[in-house]
Amino acid sequence: MIEKVRTAGLDAPVQDVANLMNKYQIGCVIIVDDCKPVGIITERDMIKRVICKEIAAESLRAMDVMSKPLVNASPNMRAGDACKIMLEWNIKKLPVVDEGKLVGLVTLTDLLRTEGVIEALNGCALNGVSRRLKKTLEIYFDDGIKKKTRRCPLMYKDGMSVGCQLNKCMWWAGDECAVTKISQKIELEQFNDEVSCTAE
Repeated sequence: MIEKVRTAGLDAPVQDVANLMNKYQIGCVIIVDDCKPVGIITERDMIKRVICKEIAAESLRAMDVMSKPLVNASPNMRAGDACKIMLEWNIKKLPVVDEGKLVGLVTLTDLLRTEGVIEALNGCALNGVSRRLKKTLEIYFDDGIKKKTRRCPLMYKDGMSVGCQLNKCMWWAGDECAVTKISQKIELEQFNDEVSCTAE
């Protein structure tokens, strides 16, 4: 969990929010009202509600651009449950709130690297996940599997391609990550120096 989260007030100029994101190289800013988190502005929000509409950032306030209501997690929530919330709401960043106070932020990438998360998501139907989730799902295999030093050729199954890189497996549709289902079983077939993957 990221504990130091950047925030801005409801009346903060959008230009200031953009400058904050640029200064700290972050993908979102949490919007607060009297220290209570009430919304979030992400890079996606900036593109969709400012740039694409060709509106001058100087004329907008944070409340005009932020996404609300704020979807959040509690500090004691399991990583797998938090990940399910993010997939359900098609979000990549999840604020952590404790008794109305912002205490941190978790990202989808961080959660997918957490031990036990893939097992918790096993079998979940995720056909409705939007293209906003352009992230790699990483499946960590047993230590006995030989690591590869270069990307393996891709094999297609059910319209999707599966490829191995080092000890990771990735699902792709075109050049974007397409999350449709977390497979329960991955079979590896090794051919000389190359590995091809098929998912069941």
